[in-house]
Amino acid sequence: MESDPYSSSSNNNFKSSLLEGLRVLRRTVRTVTTTASSEDALHSNPNNEDERHSFLPNNNRDESPTTYRKQIREFIRRFGNYIAYVTVIVMLILLPIVLYRALADKKVDTAAFNSAWIMVIGTIILSVRLVYLHLTHWYMPEVQKYVVRILWMVPLYAMQSYLSLRYHKSRIYIDSVRDFYEAYVIASFVYYLMALLGGQDALTELLRHKDPQLGQHSFPLSLILEPWELGEEFTLQCKHGVLQYVVIKCIATLLTFLCESANVYGEGKFEWLVAYPYLCFLQNLSVMYALYCLVLLYHAVEAELRHPINWRPLGKFICVKGIVFFCWWQGVIIFYLKAHGIIDHLGSWTSEEVANGLIDYCVVIEMVIFAIAHSYTFTYKEYLPRSFPHPTTTTTRVVETSETQYLYRPPETLPQPMNFQDALWSSTVPRETIKDIKMLSRKKTTSSSICLANMTENESDKGDDEQQQQSTVNTII
Repeated sequence: MESDPYSSSSNNNFKSSLLEGLRVLRRTVRTVTTTASSEDALHSNPNNEDERHSFLPNNNRDESPTTYRKQIREFIRRFGNYIAYVTVIVMLILLPIVLYRALADKKVDTAAFNSAWIMVIGTIILSVRLVYLHLTHWYMPEVQKYVVRILWMVPLYAMQSYLSLRYHKSRIYIDSVRDFYEAYVIASFVYYLMALLGGQDALTELLRHKDPQLGQHSFPLSLILEPWELGEEFTLQCKHGVLQYVVIKCIATLLTFLCESANVYGEGKFEWLVAYPYLCFLQNLSVMYALYCLVLLYHAVEAELRHPINWRPLGKFICVKGIVFFCWWQGVIIFYLKAHGIIDHLGSWTSEEVANGLIDYCVVIEMVIFAIAHSYTFTYKEYLPRSFPHPTTTTTRVVETSETQYLYRPPETLPQPMNFQDALWSSTVPRETIKDIKMLSRKKTTSSSICLANMTENESDKGDDEQQQQSTVNTII
């Protein structure tokens, strides 16, 4: 029987195909094994960029995931800068047009609503851009988390003021959001200063080498407060002085809700039978003491905040205190003008609603200014490591110094930035504030228990002494 030549050739083709398939499979297994070992080396040493891409082919190393993510971040950063510039230009063009058309139609409230909305949108864009830059360059988590909390103050204030202006009948409830966050930001700024100096323990040690005169109080507080010893006492007193405002602000806001529901709040009325003057006095006393403690702490550590690393503390201090200062004093001035009849009713708006509307509109304007100021005073570039490549800028960079030469301890800098999700979460949850408030309440309870125990012990000792004296008298008789 003759063999089929076609069958023989087909068998040879099958064998050659099988051998080629085995060779491909062997090469694939070898590549996967090499890649796995390279990835293990990468996880064991994530900072080595050479090992990070050594397992990639030469023609694909420039297209690695890390490089791709960096390119995306750089694109978003540049796009955000363009959006910020365009936003400012659009605001400068649209605001006069909107105001002119509304005022020409004699619609003052429409002019206020539309122009305020344009400024709020611009404020939100500028602030969100800066927050995003911090979250994507998260090299100092213990410092930057407080920066992000401070930065959110500006868009929140702008949005709240617009809503209060637009829906002025419900402004008491809307303003509570601003009141809560105002106290939160003041506390965050104190923690921010401590973090820049290496933490609370490092700050306590630093203050022990300061002039004791810094713990002296000025008149009239010197009449009711004892001098604070520089060190742990000074640190705790400043921290507790700020945290008490957080607690009192929350309590006062809840009382405002209850009094408004019972129609006994009486906003803007200084009468004996309404709650407004009493709650106003309590909150003003609390915020003044909190700002006083903040000023004392800033004055005590200002030199260390400028040298050996210049964190530009004055601009940051003005941005934080300026928001609280303007919001408070402009309200006092406007209500003073209303009380003397200078601010009158306008259309369907009462004089009180006009005064509150002016306050909210002024806050919206100020938030645009502070959003621009934050871009320079709270820039993310201050917290980059020295090896980070970035464009030339006039911003003061962090300079590494010898820790043995100064009592100052610089904040810890990560070799790689934290991912966006973890950075956002750590900047959102105020664990340290809640922990310190609990410790403060526990300390107050412990102090009260100790005082009560001492009083009981003294009374017991006094009773024993009287009983002993009586027995002595009976013995003599």
